[in-house]
Amino acid sequence: MFLYPKDIKDKLEFTKVIDYVKQECLSEMAKSYFDDIEILTDLSRIDLLLNETDEYKKAIERGEHFPLSHFESISEDVKLLRKEGYVLDIESIRNIYRIVSLGLELTKYFQDIEKAKFNPLIHQLVTHIIIDKSLTKEIDRVLDDEGEVRPNASEELLKISKLIKSKERELDKVFNEEVLAYKSKGFLLDTQESLRNGRRVLTVAVEYKRRVPGILHDESATGKTVYIEPEKVIAINNDVYNLYAERRHEIYKILRALCAFIRPFADALLIMQHTLVKMDIIRSKAKFAYRIYAKRPNTQQDPVFAYKTAFNPILVLKNENSSGAVVPFDLNLFGNNRILVLSGPNAGGKSVAMKSVGLIQMMLQAGFLVPADENSIFGIFNKMFVDIGDQQSLEDDLSTYSSHLRNMRITVENADKSSLVLIDEFGSGTDPKIGGAIAEAVLNDLNHKKIFGVVTTHYSNLKFFAFKAHNIVNGSMEFDTNNLLPTFRMHIGKPGSSFAYEIAAKIGLDDRIVKYAQNKTGKNEKAVDDMLISLMSEKKEYEDKLASILYKQDRLDRLIQSYELLNADLDIKRRKIKLQAKEQAAIQVMDQHKEMQKIMKEIKASNDVTKAKEASEALKIKQDEVVKELTTLKQEVFEKEIRISTERLEVGAFARMRNGTSTGEILSIEKGIAEIQLGFIKLKVPIIDLVSTKEPIEIKSQKSVNIGISRTERTDTKIDIREYTKTDALNMLQVFLDNALLNNAFELKIIHGVGTGVMKNEVKKMLKQYKDIKEFWHPEPEQGGEGVTLVKM
Repeated sequence: MFLYPKDIKDKLEFTKVIDYVKQECLSEMAKSYFDDIEILTDLSRIDLLLNETDEYKKAIERGEHFPLSHFESISEDVKLLRKEGYVLDIESIRNIYRIVSLGLELTKYFQDIEKAKFNPLIHQLVTHIIIDKSLTKEIDRVLDDEGEVRPNASEELLKISKLIKSKERELDKVFNEEVLAYKSKGFLLDTQESLRNGRRVLTVAVEYKRRVPGILHDESATGKTVYIEPEKVIAINNDVYNLYAERRHEIYKILRALCAFIRPFADALLIMQHTLVKMDIIRSKAKFAYRIYAKRPNTQQDPVFAYKTAFNPILVLKNENSSGAVVPFDLNLFGNNRILVLSGPNAGGKSVAMKSVGLIQMMLQAGFLVPADENSIFGIFNKMFVDIGDQQSLEDDLSTYSSHLRNMRITVENADKSSLVLIDEFGSGTDPKIGGAIAEAVLNDLNHKKIFGVVTTHYSNLKFFAFKAHNIVNGSMEFDTNNLLPTFRMHIGKPGSSFAYEIAAKIGLDDRIVKYAQNKTGKNEKAVDDMLISLMSEKKEYEDKLASILYKQDRLDRLIQSYELLNADLDIKRRKIKLQAKEQAAIQVMDQHKEMQKIMKEIKASNDVTKAKEASEALKIKQDEVVKELTTLKQEVFEKEIRISTERLEVGAFARMRNGTSTGEILSIEKGIAEIQLGFIKLKVPIIDLVSTKEPIEIKSQKSVNIGISRTERTDTKIDIREYTKTDALNMLQVFLDNALLNNAFELKIIHGVGTGVMKNEVKKMLKQYKDIKEFWHPEPEQGGEGVTLVKM
């Protein structure tokens, strides 16, 4: 991320946040990470860091305690360990043992399924720890709990240790005897004994030094005391010294063997250390977040201001142990506004609010949870520019205002639509009219570059410019005019007054001076300020009313749409009731047709052909009228239902026929006719005979039979499936039945033969799958009997 100036982290007090976080670190490596922490612009990396920290914070809130404690770096130790034959000191081995122990404890902790379930990201991190338990066993075998080599680490060391203890007991006995002997003679001083060069010696008065045989090791600064090793213990002391030398040599051999055992685990040790450091970093951020009540907000790649109930974390910590409450702020500029011009009285909180915006944004892009409502939305900025405080530079021979101008030049040259610009006391440091004019010109240029920013000012021309310009909005810090005290609450939408005269009077400045100043500025200055505040208030009121009207209009549009849909749905239901009545009438006509067939048999038997013909034609006309009326009514109902449906019938969508249950994909639509793949066949059907459905879980791929069917065509009501294989016969029968449904047939005749009865049973099974079949039966023997099935729809 591009940051300007180079001390921007200090100016926004981000370094103070880092100092607080480092107090939570368990390792120096984690502290080093925070010293050089990167401000990121990659949303995926930022989200991962936020999610990890949020997960750890929630674990803290649940009362979970991960087995993580202080550890030292082993990077240099592992680097030396890689050298063949190199022997680490005991302290280094102890550090390695600490790392391995923590890693294995964490691995064991997450063997609990529930703990892994509640902390998936931390668990995923711990899965990188892969190391053999034999490593800790071997280190445990060599070192004790205090980190010292165990006396029984090898047989030789055990033997030497026993000899040392034996010799030291002998030394104690002989030396104590010598002390008693020389003490009784009055040769020793009150201290009796001491240590010199690692050996026990007698403290002998200088006048008796020739009376005590042995080795003189030292004498006191005054020369009145000498330190003599008695002759009788010299040999024993020599033996003990030699045994300790042998012990050191044996320990060296043991450590060399131990280092050889650890060496193959060098890479695994570094991975484990990296994982522990990562855990330490997450833990530190989580504990800091818990301390400042930070949360994980919503994030997006595009820059945006949508902070809700945000706090300055430094103020939260400052008031941690006091009764003072930190006042939160919301930063939502609404619409297309990108720049906030913040005004108000001195010490009213303008600069703190502006710095808080930069600090919280920088924290988020560094992977920290932020002290803001979790429903806040944070965008990502690629550049950040800050101009705060006294910029005077003795090194560069620049005055305060010259430094401000240099910062403006660099900002204007480098800022773009992904930049966050924060400027405090914009235009100050020179003549107000000139400084205000230059500030307005810079603000205008930055606005054209579509930057996001917060600037604080006392200048009326900047407030007025924000009032006129698009994408810029005024804001103010609230001031209690009754008590003349700031409330530190920020309001978006109207500028603030400086209240300079009121504050001057309150702090006790002489009335003469205040009135003189008021006379010098005149009434116009305050009148313009008041008028601007009034205009902004009216503008905000108008915008609020407009937003309310638009909201109500939107609600009204949705209510009207809902009413129209309900009304259409009611009309369809009425038409469907009428359709059902017509279908019932059609069934009655077909029942009459069946009765008429019996009557015609009787008429034919009486040889009255004319009468039979007239009756047949009359019945046919009546049947055609009913079918035509039924068809028209269905057309009206289904076309309207399709028109108001939210699920469109289009190519690629899935649908079923109204009178069937099979689902298929619409392949094409042309002139109201849809081609649909139903199972292994393709059908061309009127689109009004289809109902939109969801895609089936499994679509079986079978060989297609392309059959074009049109509702306007007449269809056969009889099919003969004898002399076909069972598969072909059933395929033909399914096409026949679908065709009959589409053309509103009422009675069908299926000739399947008697045979063994297999085909007859298969026909019955298929007929039962169609819910629109009213009944089916076998006719009289003279009409085919068991070899024929008659169907009524």
